[in-house]
Amino acid sequence: MKPLYLCSILLLAGCTPAPKYLVPAGAPHALIRSELVSMENRRNSVSLVEAPAIGCKYGRTVATSPGGQLVSVRKNVSTPEGFFPIEAGKPLHLVMRGAAKGNRSCSIAFVSEFAPGARYVIKGGIVDSPDTLSGCYIDIFNVDSGARVPKTDEPKMDRNCALDRLPTL
Repeated sequence: MKPLYLCSILLLAGCTPAPKYLVPAGAPHALIRSELVSMENRRNSVSLVEAPAIGCKYGRTVATSPGGQLVSVRKNVSTPEGFFPIEAGKPLHLVMRGAAKGNRSCSIAFVSEFAPGARYVIKGGIVDSPDTLSGCYIDIFNVDSGARVPKTDEPKMDRNCALDRLPTL
């Protein structure tokens, strides 16, 4: 009985949510608000997280620490509500993930930069229309100017670990 109990604890520990995103102390910040939607279904969800830190572990390039969660959306309710701080003045690598009924999922990884002291709104979420089977989209706007914040593709991973450089057979 004890091995079964121990295995269930280990399985539950593997399902812990991402840690909450925190602006580094002393860093300039902007304010951001979520208007992401997950469509009204109890099985649908959307999250916006900072991309995990990548490093060398056991000779391979892997995620060494999880990224912090900025926004979580369930039943079209964003958490946290209202404006919250985000680091500004440097490019941030963010990932939006959507999950919908029928085991459908989508993910958008991008890099954006926010101006210190500015206010932003994130719009997007899960799309379910006749044109698409399942997908998601994201747009970020400066609230004060109305300008769309540019998004660039996620950076290419620099594979500099010893085992990553070995030829594949």
